[in-house]
Amino acid sequence: MADPFECLERDGYVILERAIDRVAIDELCAALAPFEANRPMGRNAFEGQRSWRVYSLAGKGAPFLRLAEHPDVIALLDRALLPNYLLSTAQSIRLHPGEAAQAWHTDDGFYLAPRPHARPLGISVIWAIEDFTADNGATEVIPGSHRWGTEHPDTHAHAAIPAVMPAGSAIVFDAALWHRGGSNRSAGTRLAISPQYCQPYLRPQESQLLIVPPDAARACTDRMRAMLGYSIHPPFIGQVDGMHPLRLVDADYRAHKTDARVVADRVLTAPRVGDLSSIEPTTR
Repeated sequence: MADPFECLERDGYVILERAIDRVAIDELCAALAPFEANRPMGRNAFEGQRSWRVYSLAGKGAPFLRLAEHPDVIALLDRALLPNYLLSTAQSIRLHPGEAAQAWHTDDGFYLAPRPHARPLGISVIWAIEDFTADNGATEVIPGSHRWGTEHPDTHAHAAIPAVMPAGSAIVFDAALWHRGGSNRSAGTRLAISPQYCQPYLRPQESQLLIVPPDAARACTDRMRAMLGYSIHPPFIGQVDGMHPLRLVDADYRAHKTDARVVADRVLTAPRVGDLSSIEPTTR
């Protein structure tokens, strides 16, 4: 079996089939239901004028946090992004019958950096909570387009493919990959949940520290706290009053504090521009 990370690097995406079971799917649907009730359709063509979107899922229930920490996804994130990468957004997208295809887009276009990127700026995940089919709006991707420069699908020859996959599967892709939601020509809906992640030095799409404030973050795992922004990117990005933000969450922080200070001292003492080894933690 091919290494999923090698597929991600080569094609810009990889599909993890049936990574969660029916129990997890039902739990997610139950947690989402109150927020979809009486929800208006999207505000524009990008959100989907025949779609429901629910944002800020990190603050709307433990099932969404567990999904964002799925071990198969984390294994890819740990290889693609720098330590203490962040949860940029977590949202659901339900396409109703009659929804049109989205415009082609990338998930990192708001970061003003020349393409192609030497290293991903972010990684997006789209979980199929319902089956993704060619008829109900499965996400369409252009393999290899994460390596494009200024090319655009509207004017550049390409071969797109729909990410057809059964419920419980996920497509994980480089945020630079050109993609779009497909059109829903079926009689049913197409439900997805999309956690997206970014490098620790970039601003997330959602303000997770407001969505999951310190009192709520105390119930989160250590990794989730880091992804929400209760973490440091060396030497001091993310600090509060010159100190680690975990002090606001963990009363016993001093007893088991991270090695962020050691890494920060190393970076400040002998900064090496572009040398990623200087910001690697002593343990990971």
